[in-house]
Amino acid sequence: MSGPRVALAILVLALAGGLVATTGSAASLSVSSQGFTPYRTCTLTATTATATAVIDASVRQASATSNFGSSTTNDVASQSGANRRLYVRFDLSLCSPAIPSSATIRLATMRLFATVLPTAVCRTVDIFRVTATWTEAAITWNNQPFGTTINNPASGSRVDAFNVGTLAGCQNLTANAYIVGADVTTDVVAFVAGTATNFGWMLRDDAEGNATALTFTSSAKNLGTASQGPQLVITYVTVP
Repeated sequence: MSGPRVALAILVLALAGGLVATTGSAASLSVSSQGFTPYRTCTLTATTATATAVIDASVRQASATSNFGSSTTNDVASQSGANRRLYVRFDLSLCSPAIPSSATIRLATMRLFATVLPTAVCRTVDIFRVTATWTEAAITWNNQPFGTTINNPASGSRVDAFNVGTLAGCQNLTANAYIVGADVTTDVVAFVAGTATNFGWMLRDDAEGNATALTFTSSAKNLGTASQGPQLVITYVTVP
């Protein structure tokens, strides 16, 4: 085996080995001489309470004028008069090397470390792209970009959704672990290309206003625990 076949074998083995780069770094296989495009991965995560890669905050209907941007946990909850939502933003400019606007984004996944799951149910959490500015230190239920009307925006306009709960068969039914299923690739494509401004995402229960409290809790940036920080994992390729 020689020439292009050797290079192809090397590429397959390297990809099978899972080349991964953590926060602010990237890994690639140097086979450009054979015309291959390397995969790169950028993982943005909150490693300390003061990390700038992530901002996050819950807003709470029952405390409509209060800010919870310094809390160590974030909630998504459905309860009549006491719904809660999560706003989170990742700073893509902190990827190193920078992701070029011409890059092809293969996958972008949001990862939240679940600490409390709704009991005996399986709830759907919707993800929406935020289209207006907000700050971690000032956002409240009353001034949030999506307004105070519950179940707004409509579920049909969500970017993606995932399920959480302790009911058998639920997508995420284990506490103290990162959730799976939060695909935000379409939005990251737009952010990188410059066709949309990155204001992050809002997460809410798919059916707000439940008679009793149904809560999904995850670790916030301000917990300052690297192994539980909110993460955005982006896999992409660059044009050779």
